[in-house]
Amino acid sequence: MSEQTKEIEALPPTLQDFKAPDLPANKPVLFFHPYNFHAQKVLMVFYEKKIDFFPYVVDLCNGEQYSNWFLNLNPKGDVPVLQDGALVIPSSTHIINYVESKFRDRSLKPAHNSKEFDQMLIFEQAMARLPVGTLSLGSFIHDDLKLVPKAPFIGPVRQSCLKNNEKVLDLLRHSVDEQATKKAALQHKLDIQLRRHELASSREEFQKVLDAVRHFLLYVEQELTAQAPRVEWLTGDELSVADISLGLLLHRLYQLGFENQFWTFGKLPQVEAYFLRFRQRESFHRLQPSNFAILREMWTRTPGNYKLGAGAGFLGMAMFAAFAHK
Repeated sequence: MSEQTKEIEALPPTLQDFKAPDLPANKPVLFFHPYNFHAQKVLMVFYEKKIDFFPYVVDLCNGEQYSNWFLNLNPKGDVPVLQDGALVIPSSTHIINYVESKFRDRSLKPAHNSKEFDQMLIFEQAMARLPVGTLSLGSFIHDDLKLVPKAPFIGPVRQSCLKNNEKVLDLLRHSVDEQATKKAALQHKLDIQLRRHELASSREEFQKVLDAVRHFLLYVEQELTAQAPRVEWLTGDELSVADISLGLLLHRLYQLGFENQFWTFGKLPQVEAYFLRFRQRESFHRLQPSNFAILREMWTRTPGNYKLGAGAGFLGMAMFAAFAHK
């Protein structure tokens, strides 16, 4: 590595001057990142309901979420965000509720005031308490876990994710300092990110997170066992939003390499069979990002001085930004 590259890498990251994109006016626009867990939930809902929309990948690794144009959409600087005409809806929960009410041809929620609806809420609320971002970060930190991560979260990418942790936080710190009108919302987000890093870094605290995941999956195993083989999904024969949340949680655990700890080798056979069914969904296959196509687009918007110190680190930066984002 050249001395020039070392000096550039040592400099604190600065926020780019992103300009508001030109967007179509005739269809909903979804602002997202393909590796963000909450954005993946919304994407899969869109694919299941066959909604025609315009996808816009937000460059999280270079701080586009903290640009003026994006903060005008969502002062918290979070993805996903849906813009439908003049209406702007932040947060995956609100987006899913909105599209459920607008696009009713394929409902992903059981009828209100039904037993199945109550079951869906129980699963959704339990999963909402699981810190997916902390799971991702902690899996990179603690080597004693002996995980079997899957591509692209292996080797140099994992190391780059750790290396770029402080860079991602610095982008947020710069945004807090520079955005006077949105300072409170961004400061709150920074506090959450710092607390997440604290939990992920402590082996004792991170074990509590893993124990919470294990207890939840044991509950899922019991529920699936009680209703097998009558139904395939959590609340019946039709996939619901709770199944999307659970299936994507299992997929994230699988990508990070936790499956042998939690459900394979006969530990949770119903959960394992459920995950195999989920992975056969067409919407799930459409969800898998084309790594090189998406990251190539982001690369073209990356400053030249950052590219000098990149390589595998660019992919790691993008991954970590998405994982740590929410």
